[in-house]
Amino acid sequence: MSYAAEPYAQFVEDLLLSLTGGVARERFVFLPENAPFSLSPPGPVVPSTLSVFGQVDGTFHRFVLDTDFSLSADGTLVWLANPDGTRAADAVWPDEGTAFFANYDHRGPSGAAPRLNDRNPGSVVRLLSESFAREYAVVSRQLEGVYQAGFLDTATGRDLDNLVRLVGLERRDRTFATGTVVFSRSSPAPADIFISEGTRLSTAEPPLAEFETTEDRTLHRGSLSVEVPIRARDNGATGVAPARAVSVINRPILGIETAENPLGTRLDGEPETDEALRARARRALEMAGQGTVGALKGALATLPGVREKDILLEEDPLTRPGLVTVSIAAELTAAQAERAVDLIESTRPVGVRVLHHLSVSPPPEAITPSVNLVSEMEGDPHDSIDGEGLFSPVVARVIVVPGSARLSAQDRTALKTLAEDTLRDTVAEAGVGEPVVYNRVVGALMGIEGVVDVALELYPPTDLTGPRHRNVFPGRTRRPSVATKDGGSIEVRVAGELLGLDVSVNVTLIGAGALGDTAANLDAARYQIMAQLRDGVGSLTGLSASALRGLITAPETFTVNSLSYTGEYVTAGVRLNGTSPTLTLTPQELAWIRNVKVTTP
Repeated sequence: MSYAAEPYAQFVEDLLLSLTGGVARERFVFLPENAPFSLSPPGPVVPSTLSVFGQVDGTFHRFVLDTDFSLSADGTLVWLANPDGTRAADAVWPDEGTAFFANYDHRGPSGAAPRLNDRNPGSVVRLLSESFAREYAVVSRQLEGVYQAGFLDTATGRDLDNLVRLVGLERRDRTFATGTVVFSRSSPAPADIFISEGTRLSTAEPPLAEFETTEDRTLHRGSLSVEVPIRARDNGATGVAPARAVSVINRPILGIETAENPLGTRLDGEPETDEALRARARRALEMAGQGTVGALKGALATLPGVREKDILLEEDPLTRPGLVTVSIAAELTAAQAERAVDLIESTRPVGVRVLHHLSVSPPPEAITPSVNLVSEMEGDPHDSIDGEGLFSPVVARVIVVPGSARLSAQDRTALKTLAEDTLRDTVAEAGVGEPVVYNRVVGALMGIEGVVDVALELYPPTDLTGPRHRNVFPGRTRRPSVATKDGGSIEVRVAGELLGLDVSVNVTLIGAGALGDTAANLDAARYQIMAQLRDGVGSLTGLSASALRGLITAPETFTVNSLSYTGEYVTAGVRLNGTSPTLTLTPQELAWIRNVKVTTP
């Protein structure tokens, strides 16, 4: 059920109608099976006195005759709709399943006049109605408060304190240490980086103190750092930490390199806000219920180095009732694997078997249901979890173009190492079943200080003939990896001199490309040609007009008549002599399509 307080004026109307012979609060429930909604007056309805009210989006609403609904000749309320039965464009309907009410006067049988009929302001009847209506309105508002106090999203203050005690939480007061942490990176952020409320941090050295952020913050594009307020997770002096002690981000954030508190945390914070307490309660509710998928995932995510996105839980109550499979795409030590099994055992519901790939030995006296009992399920391949197939290999080949071609050997090695680490970290951010997004990897590499361009190839090693500039999708139960032991690989080259090419292509528009706006069609052709040239130019060892033209595969909308280019060594500022000179590129030179111009004969 739902409840919404009604205004004082509505109670006055209800009482006046009831006392003077009208019909007040004739009740209907807005469900399709309850139609038609027919009024049942003692006599003909007076249309000008009809008022209909109910709930819309959980709040009180008065509906408008001939805008939201109409009144038929036989006294039926008809909600305005389109021919297909959907709500009319300007009409407002009650929330489905809620009650709505109708008030109206009627022309009753001859001689059936009410004894009370004076509704004018100042009359005894109206004064009594208004007096009682005021009390009704106060009680209605109080009942709405009682209703809202029972829900996490709407309870506030002391009501919220009482509600969260059901999951064992207390509002954090001034006895919980507070402070701020600065999340930062060494180069300007290539895009906005979101830091969510509840992000956990801890001190790097004993005594261990845990903290969590209390607000959502964003490190905006082009910025180096953002300051976020934090609060200790434990009560008392254990949360007091000196400056620069809080530096460990429990779950790494892509794009954030360091975190540090510039000042020590202190016991002088404000009491926890309602919204922050609600957020903690929601997280606690996910962990409170034993035997749910969320509880299993939350319990396993407490293992060091295991993220929620590294855990895949699958169940099919129809075809495989009472069976849950767990895949953890993370490298666990023997002790961690034993701990994971203990967590599964303490969280799973009675009577449900959990299959997993964890290599643990069952106790000699019994075999627990969480041990991978593949031998008992022979003939059903779905119950066999391949412990060696946790990772899906990815091949990443990249050419990094530095802003300066005169890097020392030491600087080139450092840039190559940094690019390799960035590649590994970006791919590692993907969880079980999540793709490696091509543009996200490019953005991470472009975020490296001193890098002006990147040429990236990304593909699975099992598909050597398909496109290499694309997202890579792992198996449904696997996590992408570029590690050599998992079958992946990383190849990073640091280019020397960047050769910018300005290409001019003459085309003839044909077929669908000759229809409509010529300028728009030429622009579309330019984008196609530029994409093909930029994808293929990095593979050329010899530069010529014919070699570039060979990279273009013309679609059915245009043909290529001729191609020419001019070039410039960007760092040195030296332009090539003439038009379309033939060059042999050295391993330190990288051709880059700077601009493409498309013309017609």
